Amino acid sequence: MKNPFRSDAWKRIQGFVPAALIAAVIVVLLISAGAFFFYRGKVMMQTQLKDKLRSTAAVAAMQFEGEEIRKIKDGDSIEKSSALKDAVIKLNAIRDSVTGIRFAYIMKRTEDPKNLAFVADADLLRTQQQLDHNKNGTVDSEEEPSHPGDLYDWTTAPVLLEEAFLHAAVDEQFTDDQWGKVLSGYAPIRTKQGRIVAIVGLDMAADDYESLSQSIFSPIAFSLIALAALCIGGSIVLFLWRRRLEGLANLEAERSGLMRLAFHQIGGPLTIINWSLQELEEDGPTSIQRTIVNIHEGVKRLSGILKTLKKADLVHADRLEYNAEFASLTSIVRDVIESAGTRLTDRGQRVRFSECENITMRLDTAMMAGVVEELLTNAMDFSPDGAEIIVRLRKDGTTARLEVQDFGCGIPACDLSRVCDEFARGTNATRFKADGNGLGLYIVKGVVTRAGGTIAIASREGRGTTVTVKLPIV
Repeated sequence: MKNPFRSDAWKRIQGFVPAALIAAVIVVLLISAGAFFFYRGKVMMQTQLKDKLRSTAAVAAMQFEGEEIRKIKDGDSIEKSSALKDAVIKLNAIRDSVTGIRFAYIMKRTEDPKNLAFVADADLLRTQQQLDHNKNGTVDSEEEPSHPGDLYDWTTAPVLLEEAFLHAAVDEQFTDDQWGKVLSGYAPIRTKQGRIVAIVGLDMAADDYESLSQSIFSPIAFSLIALAALCIGGSIVLFLWRRRLEGLANLEAERSGLMRLAFHQIGGPLTIINWSLQELEEDGPTSIQRTIVNIHEGVKRLSGILKTLKKADLVHADRLEYNAEFASLTSIVRDVIESAGTRLTDRGQRVRFSECENITMRLDTAMMAGVVEELLTNAMDFSPDGAEIIVRLRKDGTTARLEVQDFGCGIPACDLSRVCDEFARGTNATRFKADGNGLGLYIVKGVVTRAGGTIAIASREGRGTTVTVKLPIV
């Protein structure tokens, strides 16, 4: 006879198994999510600390002139070398002005590839009492400052082998010593001709980061995050789903924009070429020269469209090659304005170029000329005949500031936030320039960003537009 109690128990067990499996899956997901957020948070904190130190080192390196650093010789003392004294004073000023910097120094390469040599150390100006970090009444060997010519084995910090002598860089790992946890950053010191002669090094205290990370990543915090993860997980799923829908919508918009570009812009040159071929067939040799001119115009416009699409694709894929060299930004701007002379004359427009001084810096001359040409062309196209365009170029500290201002149609306020996006144009743009493709400012922004600069656009519809480009002078 079948036991009913056993049957009910078995049903309960069978009903419990799926629930237990679901619960187990949820627990695993919660723990995994918690562990991921913990790890991600720690990585983000490390990244922020490294970014801060990297930018601080880059700014610090700009305070030194390579020619002055070269004057410091091995064995020099502050009493005998004014160049060394000035360097140490600057290192102390940097350390005092930036919170968390414990040590500041300058090093150079030596004939021995395994060793670098100290050039200057901020501690050279400190008293015996200040150098006695462990307060034992004497300055121990590890507390003594480094003198010009003292060797340093770079193998403890591999980034010093080459990377630090190319651009601002930081150590991958934290260093523990008697003063606590430290992270080091470096940046090259250059001569006026761009030659790298040494690097400045900054050791930043990471104790605050360590204590904060330990307090954040505690078991209690982990448990709280695990409890809240279910709600957060639902929100994340919804957020990701919305982002996916937005991504698909953006992809569709780009596809539509590309199709409109193909129909509108490529259709014009093809029509010119088609009419020219028909004219050849109908009129014969009498129209050959005129037809050749038309075909050349159509091919030129098609080539321009293809070139623009290729450059936009490089910006989109972040593969834009920016070959920087020392050149005069002032000369580039002046040459672009001069080359636009014929178009300006035809429309009765004029450019007022306001410059403060000759600005020489590291930049890609061809790309920067393209940026200036695009901004000036936009100002001309969207300004009426006889209008004035103002171009300003000045040096603002360690930044070159270029402004192109027109008094034309302006950009509607609703379009300002997206005017630098791919295939984006102002809603009033077609009334003034029917054949635009919405890629000019997108490419300009990509080039400026690749150069380490920023672009800002201020505009009022019917009043005009001012485009401001800021580039770091390095």
